[in-house]
Amino acid sequence: GAMKALGVEESSQHVLVPSFTCAAAADAVVHAGGLPIPVDCEMDTFGVSIEAVRAALESNPDIVGVVVAPCYGVPAKDFYEIYCLCKERGIWLCEDACESYGANQVIPDPKTGLPTLVPVGSLATLCVVSVRSEKMIGVGEGGAILGNDTTLVARAKWWCSRAPCRGVGLWRVYEHDAVGQNFRLPEMLAAVGCAAAEMLPVMKERKRNIHSWYQEGFASHPVLKRITLQKCVEGHEAVWWITAALLPDNMNGEAVGMQLIKDYPDIEIRPGFSPLSAMAIFQSQWVKACPNTEALYHGLVCLPSSHQLTKPDVDRICDALAASIEKVRASS
Repeated sequence: GAMKALGVEESSQHVLVPSFTCAAAADAVVHAGGLPIPVDCEMDTFGVSIEAVRAALESNPDIVGVVVAPCYGVPAKDFYEIYCLCKERGIWLCEDACESYGANQVIPDPKTGLPTLVPVGSLATLCVVSVRSEKMIGVGEGGAILGNDTTLVARAKWWCSRAPCRGVGLWRVYEHDAVGQNFRLPEMLAAVGCAAAEMLPVMKERKRNIHSWYQEGFASHPVLKRITLQKCVEGHEAVWWITAALLPDNMNGEAVGMQLIKDYPDIEIRPGFSPLSAMAIFQSQWVKACPNTEALYHGLVCLPSSHQLTKPDVDRICDALAASIEKVRASS
């Protein structure tokens, strides 16, 4: 819906998307009719890289917009620079806040130039939010499109409501101006979402506690000390939707993860995102190598991060991760 509202409808319209994110970000461009171009991330917050965006814009005149997807609940380090670059180039910026709703980032105040805290998604041309059950506000399935331009938001709503003819009267409700989609959120789920939204401050507090427990567990465990956790820029406020850990010594995340699943089947551990730039379905002459994304996919494990976890749960997960790492090291 957001891509349609932003005018994406032809394959000659290219959209930059993060290579390190859920494929849904690129799928939306394809479904709208455009061509997604995956670009690399930076290694601190795992957000899309300003260098990769700038290089793509300089080499490809057909880019009409950029999608930024703050990863695992952490504001993207390069967001503001990308935002400024998009304004300079006169192209739109869409922020995929599906994992980071509730997070805040520091930007210079437009009037005073002083640092000011703003919500993730509040500056983009349009912002999309997921309300899938495990997200920060979960209702089961669905999402929302947010923005400061009421015309764009209305256009997205119109397309997601099957693109009906406008201004023709109640009797012509089955006439349509375009081929739309029926992406409306059921009223019952919307009601659940209203209740879940009231719990957002509690959800943020629990997620941040869980992340701090992982930090403490890694710092005190001899096997886990050299693991690198995802970073958050000073002053920014992450929600830590998922705690992600980059293994040391070029260890393979799949090997460690599969060992942990085998020995501790009750502990859910996930891989990092598979690089969109390596998927055949998103290949084009414009796609370049994304070494940072490849490195994250190779060595990253996403740890259990349910808001229901307790500190003893996290301590046990840390012990299980350490045991799995030692087993993989011994076998290699």
